[in-house]
Amino acid sequence: MKFSKSIYFSFIFLLVLSTILGLAGIRGFSRLAPSIDQINRHNTQSLYIAERLLSAIAIEKNQSAFKNALVLAKGNITETGEKDAINRIELNYLKAFDGNSLNEEETVKGIIELSKINRIAMKNAGLKAEKLSSAGSWVIVFMTLIIWCLGLVIIKNIQKNIIIPMLEIKDVFEAYAKGNKQRRCSKITSSREFQSVYDEINNLLDKSN
Repeated sequence: MKFSKSIYFSFIFLLVLSTILGLAGIRGFSRLAPSIDQINRHNTQSLYIAERLLSAIAIEKNQSAFKNALVLAKGNITETGEKDAINRIELNYLKAFDGNSLNEEETVKGIIELSKINRIAMKNAGLKAEKLSSAGSWVIVFMTLIIWCLGLVIIKNIQKNIIIPMLEIKDVFEAYAKGNKQRRCSKITSSREFQSVYDEINNLLDKSN
């Protein structure tokens, strides 16, 4: 029957759409967390390095420790501007350890800039995650509304093409059982298949009179 195929394919489409929505949501949120985590790990490492650099030059006065931390900083460049800040540090730190106050000031400024860049990057990563999460939530809400609408269309289709015609047949047989020999199925129905059944029932009732 055509209407049964229509309802069948509507249900299949609804199931497929629900599956796609679920998989898309899972994939989106599962990819979001690791990417943000990776960004934060690099930035946290850079902040730790900046603290080590500042401690080595301002408190410990340890050039070897400063140099080791600087090597780590060079290997952990992930943000725009970090390379310039590190170059500024590298350009001035030797003279800073020799006691040149101007170079020490420039070195400290470079360390502060390196720290600032990574703090801002972590903040932006958090805002990005929040926006993506919010956008993903709205997409899921929108898709859920679509599924609900499709579900209502399918229910209405079932009611129109199956339930109402079946109730009509039920009413005809109940009327016949109660002695109403004139009651017949409606000549108009939305389904050709049920219209054919109506005609057969009507013909059968006509012959029985």
